[in-house]
Amino acid sequence: MSDQQDKWKQRAALENCYSNFVEPYVNQWIAVKDGSGLTVPVAYSGFCCASGWLLLTAVFCMFMRWREGARKR
Repeated sequence: MSDQQDKWKQRAALENCYSNFVEPYVNQWIAVKDGSGLTVPVAYSGFCCASGWLLLTAVFCMFMRWREGARKR
């Protein structure tokens, strides 16, 4: 009977481990700085880089179409 009770105690301890140790950290508020200066320039530079590559691709496609049209004439 003692073995069965030990198993029940171990199981209860494992089930309570989350609520005792993990849950307080999950429920704790995380402080986030408002208006941090790092996010805007990084997003802006990424936007500019992607826009530049898209523009370059579009110009290249238009050039290749113009070149193919010039060959057929």
